[in-house]
Amino acid sequence: MSVHNMMEEIVRNCLRDLIAAGGQASALDEKSQNDVMAIALNSLPPKYVSTDKGEVFAKTQLRAQVETDVYRELSHAIEKVTSHARQSVFQKETNA
Repeated sequence: MSVHNMMEEIVRNCLRDLIAAGGQASALDEKSQNDVMAIALNSLPPKYVSTDKGEVFAKTQLRAQVETDVYRELSHAIEKVTSHARQSVFQKETNA
């Protein structure tokens, strides 16, 4: 197994949960979802694993420990991305 940042998987899974729950996240296209993930991941500490045993531990223990932080950072990132999208649409409308 190669070195893997488990935080990426945790953030991806939490974002999927938010999308499934509806709200602002459900309106994000693929590019916006990637932007949200990048913004959130840049605000969260990486959690690297290099063994299968470490991955199992991370999947069972780590998500529960960092989930609150992940959802908080995802919420901030979603707000930032959707706010930027609204500003871009408004700028296009005023320039037309």
